[in-house]
Amino acid sequence: MRKPSLRQLEAFKAFVESGSVSRAADVLHVSQPAVSKLLNHFEADIGMQLIDRNSNRPVVTERGIRVYEEIDRILSGVDQVGQAIASIRAKERSLITIGVMPGFPPHILSHAAQLVRNERPDVSISFIVRSSEYVSHGILSRQMDLGIIARNLDHPQVNSTLFSNDSFVAVMPRDHQFASQSTVNVTDLHGQHFIAFTQGSVTRRLIDEAMEAAKVEADIILQATTAPNCCAFVEAGLGLCVMSPLFAKGHLRTLVARPFVPNLSLKIQTVHHVDSRDKRAIALVLNALKEARDYSARTDTGL
Repeated sequence: MRKPSLRQLEAFKAFVESGSVSRAADVLHVSQPAVSKLLNHFEADIGMQLIDRNSNRPVVTERGIRVYEEIDRILSGVDQVGQAIASIRAKERSLITIGVMPGFPPHILSHAAQLVRNERPDVSISFIVRSSEYVSHGILSRQMDLGIIARNLDHPQVNSTLFSNDSFVAVMPRDHQFASQSTVNVTDLHGQHFIAFTQGSVTRRLIDEAMEAAKVEADIILQATTAPNCCAFVEAGLGLCVMSPLFAKGHLRTLVARPFVPNLSLKIQTVHHVDSRDKRAIALVLNALKEARDYSARTDTGL
């Protein structure tokens, strides 16, 4: 196997993300034949079929998806090096790279970033939204300075702090039939239009287990990967959803949330390497995140 070039990796990443050779060529500012040549040589060099060209529109194979995920991780690291260099040039600005699990409330992130900037204008923050597993790898490999994840990362080189472990709530429109109840029981979900998280998420697994134990079958009409998407569907009156209140806050101007029974929770942690390069800045960011979280809890209504 020949070692692939950086340009080949960039071409394959652009093809996967854009969906076609022509759009990949636009992204890379080269001709379509040049992109096709890079893709063909890349497959030949690694001895693996990454693109199925038998259909009218070329599609990425299962192997190709796995290769893309690894390329995305590697090139993200390259981008971070570029950001760090730019930061050094910009008056020695300290760059903190934060890996964030999908769906984490953006209003908490933006509030925390503003608090950090008020205290340390020299600190620049880069938020990277990735899966909890990806962020964990980024922390262990020190490609990320701080992570916000929904999984346990028990490692001697990582400091973990519990950020949120609040009991789930049922989120619904204000005129929903359950809005007048003090709580929503899992048995209430039987036959109800329900917005579910996609299979594989921790939240989906916990709710599925609760419904199975209670012999409840909700009418799952839509599935979404993140809490903001779920809340958007709820706001449209398509059903109700069950989630961590941390993710529901920020949507409760138009929705209401009621405690969900049985008691379920999603443990969210902040993690960072014990040998972090800028411990003072990371401590500042952690405190800002906590302050933004607490402010959100005090000011949001609907719970």
